[in-house]
Amino acid sequence: MTPATPVIVQPTASPLPSRLYRRRAVLALACLLSCLLAIAATPASAQSGPAAPALPQAVPTGTRIVIADDANHVQVLLRLSGENTKLAAKVDYANFSSGPLRLEAIRAGAAQVGAVGDVPPILAHFSNANVVIVAAVVSAGDGSVIATSPASGIKDLADLKGKRIGVNEGTAQQAILLRNLASVGLAARDVHIVKLGVAEFADALRAGQIDAAVLKQPDRGRYLASAQREGARAIPNAPGANTGLEYLYASRAALDDPAQAAAIRDFVIHWYRATLWRNSHQDAWLQGYLIADQRLKPDDARKVLDSQGDGSIPGLDGLIAGQQKTIDLLQAAGAFAGKRLDARDEFDLRYADLRPDSPTGAP
Repeated sequence: MTPATPVIVQPTASPLPSRLYRRRAVLALACLLSCLLAIAATPASAQSGPAAPALPQAVPTGTRIVIADDANHVQVLLRLSGENTKLAAKVDYANFSSGPLRLEAIRAGAAQVGAVGDVPPILAHFSNANVVIVAAVVSAGDGSVIATSPASGIKDLADLKGKRIGVNEGTAQQAILLRNLASVGLAARDVHIVKLGVAEFADALRAGQIDAAVLKQPDRGRYLASAQREGARAIPNAPGANTGLEYLYASRAALDDPAQAAAIRDFVIHWYRATLWRNSHQDAWLQGYLIADQRLKPDDARKVLDSQGDGSIPGLDGLIAGQQKTIDLLQAAGAFAGKRLDARDEFDLRYADLRPDSPTGAP
């Protein structure tokens, strides 16, 4: 009898290694995608590497920058404090009455740096102007508040409902108005917005063309000096309505140029030093700027000075969250619509660590 041929069973490969391989591949891919998304989410101003070169310190001889100023404020501050004689670059100044006008000067190449409130950087961001924040000072006082026309009948913030309010879009005054309205349960739709230039506010109030507008100093002091006796008044801000922020922002073209980037760095340090000087030299500021330069009467100049408060240097990192809140406030009111804006993109954080005692760019 022929023996049965044995059946040889060939071992088959276990599916486990294949499944394990696929699982590891998926995890590796997920990790890679997570890293790529994190890099993409980081603004260029905060990234390291070629996109964010180290901030140069030495200012080459012959470097020049132009500051877009407001009512000689920065220029006189640097002069009275003596910091203007210590600047490493040649610095010129040009006056513009509002943040949007200063932005246009920078976009046109007529200036490299502008002194503005917290909203113009948002306008620059929205319009792809390539202008970013490099420095910040916070004033403790309420320099900008709502002023009324003599016959408006407005006595408090709730009385703004249904009134004609002058607004210059893209300015800090716009955000101050919205915060004040929100504090009493009102929104932009509850008032009549009249679009005007900042320089037109006071005349429109006097003429009764608008009922109220947010006036900055020294414009408000000058307006109330003549109109208060006729019934005009200042309405105190709600808590937090005025951030007190003053930014310096600069064009990317200037910041990408090593010589101008160093000159801007040097200017920021001297601006910080001049701000602290003003805190301890109030009378010199009153006499040299408010009276001699802005032509205010001594009593009115004192009121303006008292409303401004001391200046401090907060550092840029801690301002991003608040700047995002301002963006959200404005977009909720219909401004800067159709585009998601991340406040981190509005800062060049290479300048974040600068302080009054930082080394300057002088040779």
